[in-house]
Amino acid sequence: MLSALYGALSELLRHPVRTLLICQGILWSVTLMVAPAAILEGSRTAAIERSSELGTDRIQIESDAGADRSIDTEDVKDLREKLLEADPDSFVSGISAADALINGEKKMRGWVLYSDSEELSARSMKMLAGRWFRSGSDLAEVVVEENLVEVLLGSTGQAEGLIGKELWISPQRFGFVRVDLQSSSESSAPFIVSGVVAKPKGIDPLGFDKDHTFSDMVEGVLKMLGVAPDSAPWLDEGLSVHIDRNTSPEIDREVDWTVVSTNPSRITEMGALVEESLIRRGCSPLIYSNAAWAVLASPELDGYLVLHDVFFLISALTGLVVLANLLLLTGRRRRAEVGLRRAEGATRIDIFSQFFFEGLLIALLGALLGAVVGVGLAEFRVLIGPSELLEVVWPWWTIMKSALLVTAGAALASAGPAWTVSGVDPALLLSERR
Repeated sequence: MLSALYGALSELLRHPVRTLLICQGILWSVTLMVAPAAILEGSRTAAIERSSELGTDRIQIESDAGADRSIDTEDVKDLREKLLEADPDSFVSGISAADALINGEKKMRGWVLYSDSEELSARSMKMLAGRWFRSGSDLAEVVVEENLVEVLLGSTGQAEGLIGKELWISPQRFGFVRVDLQSSSESSAPFIVSGVVAKPKGIDPLGFDKDHTFSDMVEGVLKMLGVAPDSAPWLDEGLSVHIDRNTSPEIDREVDWTVVSTNPSRITEMGALVEESLIRRGCSPLIYSNAAWAVLASPELDGYLVLHDVFFLISALTGLVVLANLLLLTGRRRRAEVGLRRAEGATRIDIFSQFFFEGLLIALLGALLGAVVGVGLAEFRVLIGPSELLEVVWPWWTIMKSALLVTAGAALASAGPAWTVSGVDPALLLSERR
């Protein structure tokens, strides 16, 4: 086998022009298969990543006011397990809110949110400084929102200045909570500020970004119909303190709001799963989600991906036909070479192995170059017409499929005729003078 491989490599190097022509045919065939996939898959990925700007990756759940039982932490735990089975990249967070008096340099009403470690990802919040709180730390940790920095530290305060400071939280009458940088009573409990998050992007209970005109239109229509959902200001006004629920055992198990972040292309499917899971546990949930992706973007992008599959098939078939004809023609012109090798004592297996490895090597080289050129052309296309939703990725699955196709086609188109010709009388082959 090693001698056949060496012979194939030597033959390819001995005839560089022939090798270049065959390699070029494979290169452009793979390029036609890879370039569209690089743009389409990259654009779809970019659209999914930017979906949080419209809230299309979000499902928000609350209990129906007239329900017999409210959603609790056990329901959230069960929901998390079921959603992770369907989508391992989803996040589920259960939040309970308490009104708070923020007693810093500027007294202000805010909220204390009792949540969990997944809230940061579920709500797509961004850290300004520090990190999200960790469960089980020696000293209980909290995360404050951006707008509270000035309240606690004054107008000259910076987010980094709060990291590591003690924040004292104490329960008050009528369910209120007091938050201060100093202990205000014997019931105050100290927490270490581990991070500061940016003011949450305004996502209304329907999952729409409040900054978009489309959201205002939807809200206006719903108000005219009298079915607009209640607002939840503690979700988006940037005046909340986030505490791990497990560090506050006095908090009951009831959850005011549950937030799910998932793949926007599966938002309808996951919403149905959320509803089914909670109803089976005896809850009566109100579920809000933004179906803009499922209705508009997802079908269009999925349609383009289907179109790419068709284009891939056409390119593959065309490329294989051209490649096979080129290799068959080359093999036809090498009949005398086969006859000479047979006259020198080479077996049919030797002939087959040499031609097989020639096709294999040249196909692998062409596929490698074709993948690079394909992605390069896709990058150039994006460069001359940039867009926020136009990106390029390496479409590894498409590259693997195209490489497998051209490699198998080249190997068979090279070795098949060689096996047939090697069975002909060497004297007859030499007499053809081909």
